[in-house]
Amino acid sequence: MEKNEELLADFPKTWILEDGTKVTVRPMVKQDRDRVALFFKRIGEDELCFLKDNVTDIRVIDRWIERLDYDRVLPLVADINGRIVADASLHRRKEGWRRHLGGVRVVVDPAFRHKGLASKLIDELTAVARKEGLDRLYAEIPADDQAAINVFQDRGFTRVALFEGDIIDRAGKYHDMAVYHLELTERR
Repeated sequence: MEKNEELLADFPKTWILEDGTKVTVRPMVKQDRDRVALFFKRIGEDELCFLKDNVTDIRVIDRWIERLDYDRVLPLVADINGRIVADASLHRRKEGWRRHLGGVRVVVDPAFRHKGLASKLIDELTAVARKEGLDRLYAEIPADDQAAINVFQDRGFTRVALFEGDIIDRAGKYHDMAVYHLELTERR
């Protein structure tokens, strides 16, 4: 069994959230295009401005779908009765000087926050990263997004850097970016 097949064999998974909601978590597939686009339409402008990609542009979603490569980026979606309510991804490189690192991104529909979904998704991506032998995870978070910072800190991430004015939102305003790490192995 290939590594990719091994990884995907663990999905789909069914979770029960803190409020009793049943959610299915699985890798994004090409057929998710329209549902992913609808999901991002439910995210407020105050948050969209901090996402690395302009997810309101369907061409961005199309590129993600066309370039699905689970060895490079593992995009997980949380699905409730066919409605995508969260998107989380593990970004990694198989070669080069950063091959031991994995980047984590999580976005949750406002209607499904404060139910433990973001934490469960971070834990799932952490488990995948450990299984793949990564040494460290990192998250780049706007320094003024205290809710996101709290979720990552609760999962064991610690702040290692602050870059002043490193983020420019869609309105042209500058924001500081905080980098958080989670060590997965003993340093070699």
